[in-house]
Amino acid sequence: MTIRGLTPGEVQRGLLLHSEPEEVLELLRAAEGIEWAVASEASTVAGALAAHQPTVVFSLKHSGFPGEAHRLAIEAPSVRWFHVGGSGTDHLDGYDAERVTLTTCAGVLAPFLGERAMAALLYLSTGLSETVRANASANWHPTRFDSLADKTVLVLGAGAVGREFARRLRPFGCRIVGIRASGQSDPLFDEMHGPNALDEWLPRADVLSIHTRLDASTRGLIDARRLGMLPSGALVLNSSRGAVLDEPALLAALDAGLGGAWLDVFEVEPLPAVSPLWGHRRVLVTPHCADQVSDYPLRFARRFVSLWREHLDGAPPVLDSSS
Repeated sequence: MTIRGLTPGEVQRGLLLHSEPEEVLELLRAAEGIEWAVASEASTVAGALAAHQPTVVFSLKHSGFPGEAHRLAIEAPSVRWFHVGGSGTDHLDGYDAERVTLTTCAGVLAPFLGERAMAALLYLSTGLSETVRANASANWHPTRFDSLADKTVLVLGAGAVGREFARRLRPFGCRIVGIRASGQSDPLFDEMHGPNALDEWLPRADVLSIHTRLDASTRGLIDARRLGMLPSGALVLNSSRGAVLDEPALLAALDAGLGGAWLDVFEVEPLPAVSPLWGHRRVLVTPHCADQVSDYPLRFARRFVSLWREHLDGAPPVLDSSS
């Protein structure tokens, strides 16, 4: 990897944007050639940029330290390399690609998001939400559930995360159908199709799992019309971006017979306390943390360090084998 504007051998000024910097600073400081400063909350970013004038930024955003604050850094004239601790870059749209090299941690946490998506699907499909409610009132309430065997699972977005989800579905005997831009086949899927096949497959999907990126073509993609195409009792999983799925339309679809939904991402984050999604009997809400395995910041930092070493000496990146 070559980073334009950063000469190997010259010490670079790094800025870490992370609310818990102590999680990764020791590892980052062990990477030679970068002197680090820290901004641990949105209100300190502008001051840190002015004082340190970084050439390198390592960014870990979340709802308490949102993307708008991180965008200030990629727009700073001194910055030449901006590394995203995560995979999404929609909050950085329009950055100067001639000046800044943008890299991400895409794929690092894909196996763990695949686990969480599988857990959410089993929670919904086996009726555990009803059991949890019964437990809360000491109510002995046996339930029945439909097996996932022979069900059709439509995976919208068959990239790293979609593939990890499909891998975990395999033992359950589902028919796994993927939708991705290229339409290229993949051995983890029984069928793969291009985006034009989405409307054809929605009426056949017992589960719709959304793993697509957010861009102009996917914003509002799963709207009232498409939710209405799903069969009665179908389940919807969304761990991509909130804006891909129309939340009011989802609520209406649940009232009309949709079986349930797991949502990890939302148009507005944190999800407002007044949202009817909270407490809905057929909705499982997780607060945008579906891939957050316990040491995830360190995994992101290892990816950053491996890319930096590749820049310094041209060696292949040294990635965490468990990522």
